[in-house]
Amino acid sequence: MREKQIVTLQKGIVTRYVDSGGNGPAIVLVHGLANSLEIWDRVFERLALRFRVIAFDLPGFGAASRPDVEYDGAFFGAQIAALIDRLGIETAHFVGYSLGASAILHFSKDNADRIDGTILAAPGGFGRRVHPLMLLPALPLIGRYLGKPTPMNNRMTLHLAIHNRKNITPELIELTNKYASVPNSDMSFHRTLVSGVGPVGARGLEETAELARSFSRPVLVMWGKCDRVFPPSNAKRAMALLPQSQLLMLDECGHYPQWEQPDKFVNAVEEFLT
Repeated sequence: MREKQIVTLQKGIVTRYVDSGGNGPAIVLVHGLANSLEIWDRVFERLALRFRVIAFDLPGFGAASRPDVEYDGAFFGAQIAALIDRLGIETAHFVGYSLGASAILHFSKDNADRIDGTILAAPGGFGRRVHPLMLLPALPLIGRYLGKPTPMNNRMTLHLAIHNRKNITPELIELTNKYASVPNSDMSFHRTLVSGVGPVGARGLEETAELARSFSRPVLVMWGKCDRVFPPSNAKRAMALLPQSQLLMLDECGHYPQWEQPDKFVNAVEEFLT
């Protein structure tokens, strides 16, 4: 990927971003829980042939600041707004998966007129059921300890999220461990997870439903048929709630479609947004 740059968002929060430049329509890539902008490496350059592509580290992850805040959907939605404000982008397409997709929904609450088209891959909040391993960090008292992003837990997380183990590359493991070792990463990870997951399953289903019903832009809902984090059956509820939605189910794919099926991912994004 191209050279990373530094930008200050709200209240001194610092993050990295990469911008392909160019005259094409802007497309902002928003990553998921415990990831960083490098998770877009397999699709960035291909997308940059048609779009001005921007990827960044959500605060709390990657090389971004770990502020002492509530890491909820409203917070992450506000960071998307702050980023495009700093870059002088009035409107853009938005592509996100998991946490990133949920952040885009929250961003839309006050910024619908800044959204052109959207791809939401496996967003949270469209069903109560999640994988049991995600419930452990949400347990009272011991949850933060159980969910601490240690190398062992990071490997378990990648095995949960990625369907085909050949895609769990040494480089991806190294990146995950590197950013998980940044001070206060256990705090940002735990607070982010428990904002969306409780001891008995996903939280905020009514809030997500309200955001989805009022989402007034075209959206492609994408889901891996082998997703173990959020069940593929959640796609039906997403389709029922989002007014202008299309659905793409991906074979042999888990929770990271842009990493596991990059060719199909890029083709779908290009076809939908152009």
